[in-house]
Amino acid sequence: MDAEEQARHVPAESAATIAAAAAAPPGTDLRRFYAFQVINDFSFTAGIWIIFLQSRGFSLAEIGLAESAFHLAPVTLELPSGSFADVLGRKWSMTAGALLIAGSTALMFVADSLWLLLPALYLNGAAYAFRSGAQQAFLFDSLGDEPTGTRFTNLFGRLNAVAYIAIAATTAIGASLAERDYALPFGLAVGAGLGAAFLAAGLKEPQRPSAGRRGMGGTIAEALRIVRGDRQLLTLVVFAATLWTVSALVHLYAQAVLAERGLAPSQIGFVLGATLFTTALGAWLSGRLASLRPFRFWTVVATGAIAGSGLLMGGAPLHVAILGLIVAELFAGAFEPMIAQRVNMAITSAQRATVLSVEGFLYSLTMVWAFPLFGWTAERYGWLPAYGVAGGVVVALLGVFLVLGGGRPLGRENERVEPH
Repeated sequence: MDAEEQARHVPAESAATIAAAAAAPPGTDLRRFYAFQVINDFSFTAGIWIIFLQSRGFSLAEIGLAESAFHLAPVTLELPSGSFADVLGRKWSMTAGALLIAGSTALMFVADSLWLLLPALYLNGAAYAFRSGAQQAFLFDSLGDEPTGTRFTNLFGRLNAVAYIAIAATTAIGASLAERDYALPFGLAVGAGLGAAFLAAGLKEPQRPSAGRRGMGGTIAEALRIVRGDRQLLTLVVFAATLWTVSALVHLYAQAVLAERGLAPSQIGFVLGATLFTTALGAWLSGRLASLRPFRFWTVVATGAIAGSGLLMGGAPLHVAILGLIVAELFAGAFEPMIAQRVNMAITSAQRATVLSVEGFLYSLTMVWAFPLFGWTAERYGWLPAYGVAGGVVVALLGVFLVLGGGRPLGRENERVEPH
């Protein structure tokens, strides 16, 4: 679901920042990866990029079109970049992604026409494609044994909270600096991208068995076969992509909604930063919550919170709308590690990054048309109808997801955990 998806909405891939540091086998040194991930999560432009573009004269429809270019990149590059990470190395995929962040952020800052903004957002999306999947796969394969039960969920969630705190802090800092000069947060974002690239290039890859490895084309084909062959996995991936789409619409367009209601950029940054702290709290509690109630229960709760927050953002008083956004981020933060646990347990190391990229591919395929359509609907009919339609769609798909058996234990025929 944010720069990379976390700078735009807090993506799934920024998740397990320090998991390996706590659970890696003896002798595994992941401190450099930890430093990379912390810098990688700096999101100085996350709370102000939409209002920055509005200040440059871009309309919401144009910003939505540019955002669709961002998601066009993962549509075209998500699976190839995932196989790139599986075949050539996760660290090189992360290095490429960090360099693309630096370049695309600089281009966005100087863009004075849609024809410059479109490639800037496309390159930004390419950065997300190269890093999504690769980060989570790098960490999961660095664990010395198979994470079972809620152990991985607990580590993934609690340590993911650190990543969200970093995002929240830099979001608020960037918004405050933007009131002085927009060049400050954009310059810091470029510098963070270059620093992250330097750290990623020096990482040591986890050892993975060479047996069963394929070329990039073969890896993509095998990953798609795995997803198609497991109905529960396919159902989960499709529903998750839809849910994160609606969550992104709520979170991203909140910038414009709050600006219309008279909040200054620093106040908007503070509000969005506060919501990310609640996301961190949810992630921290994820493992405990997963042990209290079944996955299907939390699926319904998270969906209801996200859909409901959109309705509140569109029509409720300001303080109620902000409260709804905070509650939605709390449950989104708790639900994300639960999904990651289920998906990672169902796939093998050889295709891990590629399979993880399938959800990102479907998410971006949806956002290509949903983001500009939402912006157009909001400008023409208002925020409440736009949020109402988005919430209604995800609630309807929740019903389909549950009817098709979504939330039941995933099949484990694809799980082959190899020794490191």
